Amino acid sequence: MNDISGRYFDDAEYERRRRQVRDGMSIRGLDACLIASPENIYYLTGLDHQGYFACQLLILPASGQPVLITRAMEKATVRDQAPDVLHVGYTDGTEPPPGNNAGDELIDKTWSLTMGAPTREPRRRPYLMPSAAVRETVRALCDAGLSKAVIGIDMNSTFLPYSIAEGIMNGVPDADWQQLESLVDDVRIVQSPAELELTRQAAAISDSMILSAIAAAGPGVHAREVMAAIYDAMFRRGGTYPGFVPLVRSTRNLAHEHGTWEDMTLVSGDLLFLEMAGCARRYHAPVGRFVFIGEEPPEAQNVNAVCREAMMAAADIIRPGALAGDVYEAWQAVLDRHDLSHYSRHHCGYSIGIGYPPSWSGSGVPVGLRRNSQMRLREGMTFHLMSWLLNSGIGDAFLSDTVEVTADGCTFLTLANRDVLVR
Repeated sequence: MNDISGRYFDDAEYERRRRQVRDGMSIRGLDACLIASPENIYYLTGLDHQGYFACQLLILPASGQPVLITRAMEKATVRDQAPDVLHVGYTDGTEPPPGNNAGDELIDKTWSLTMGAPTREPRRRPYLMPSAAVRETVRALCDAGLSKAVIGIDMNSTFLPYSIAEGIMNGVPDADWQQLESLVDDVRIVQSPAELELTRQAAAISDSMILSAIAAAGPGVHAREVMAAIYDAMFRRGGTYPGFVPLVRSTRNLAHEHGTWEDMTLVSGDLLFLEMAGCARRYHAPVGRFVFIGEEPPEAQNVNAVCREAMMAAADIIRPGALAGDVYEAWQAVLDRHDLSHYSRHHCGYSIGIGYPPSWSGSGVPVGLRRNSQMRLREGMTFHLMSWLLNSGIGDAFLSDTVEVTADGCTFLTLANRDVLVR
C-alpha cells in the first residue's frame, strides 16, 4: 500500500481520518487541536518513530496544512513519513533564565528577583522555564493565525508534561483553551479495512508467539528461555517491537499485575501466565493463556470450562449497536450461574489498535468492556476480550483473545488452543 510519500497507508486514508476528526472539531466549535499522543500523531500523519520521548506536538487546524513540532534532528524522518505536514523543528536546550530579554514574554509572572536570584513568592506556582519546544509551538500557533482561536489541547495525554502545556497556554493567552478529551480517540477506535488487515497480521504473529512460549515451557526451563522463544517468533513472523513487553509470570510473581519474567526456573506445580501481543506497523492483537507446569490440577478442566463459557457468552453479545456494559454482564452472568457471584472483574476486555511503548492500547486507562459502560460498539472496533478466574474458589483459568466487531457479530482473530494446557 506504499505510495510515493513513503507511508504505509495511502494519502486518501489520512485525508479520511483528518476529515472525521475535523467533523468532530466542528461539532465542538474548535478551530484547532494540539495533539501530543504518539498514537494519534501516527494515526493522523504517519509519523512512526521512537523520538516521542522528547516533546512532539501536532497542530491540526480546522482547515489547511497540519503543523508537526519535533526536535530538529527528526527532519529526515518527518520528511519521509509525513511529507504533507509543515515541520517545525526545535533545537535542544532552554531559553535564557529570567533577567535576559529573550523569551521574556513567556516568563511566568509569579517570580520576582531578589539580589539577582529568582525567588518564588509564597503560595504561587513554580516558574516554568520556557523551552525551545514551547517557544516554537507558540510561534507556530501564532503564524497559523490561531492566537485568538478556540483550541482543544490534549491535557490527558501521558506525553504532554505540565510544564509544556502551561508554557504554551501562557504563551498564547488570548486563545480559548479547551480540553480535547477523546475526540481523536473516538475516531481512531473504529478501524478501516486497511487497518483491520494489519490487526489480522498482528493476530497471526500473536498466535505464533504464544504457541512458541507454550512449547518452550516445562519443568526446569528458565523464564528467559520462554521469553527468547517469544521474541524469536515475534520477529521471524514479521512483527515489530510491541507497545508492551510480553508478560511471562509464574506462581511466585503471578499477582504482579504488569510485571514480567524474572530470574526464575519453572518447577512442577507452577502456574505459568502468558500474555502478549504481536505488532504489525503499530497495530496490536493481544492473546493470553495459563499453562500448568508438570501436572494438571484436578479442578483444571472444570474451571477452564467455566472460563471459556463466560468468554463465549461475552462474544455472543458483541455486535454493532451492543452496549459495552451488556458484554460485561453476559460474562458475569455465567460466573453467577456457577455460584461465583462473589467474583467480579474491573472489565472483561478493552479496545486495542495502535500502540507505542509503554502500552498496546494507547496512553491512559484503556477503553474497557466495563460494567455499566454505555459505549455502543461499532463495526470495525477491535477488543482484547478477557476471561480471567484467579483465586476464584474453584480454581484458576485465563483466556484472552483479540476479537473484531463485524457486521454479523464477533470474529476471533487470535486462534490459539483454549483447552487446558500442560507442559
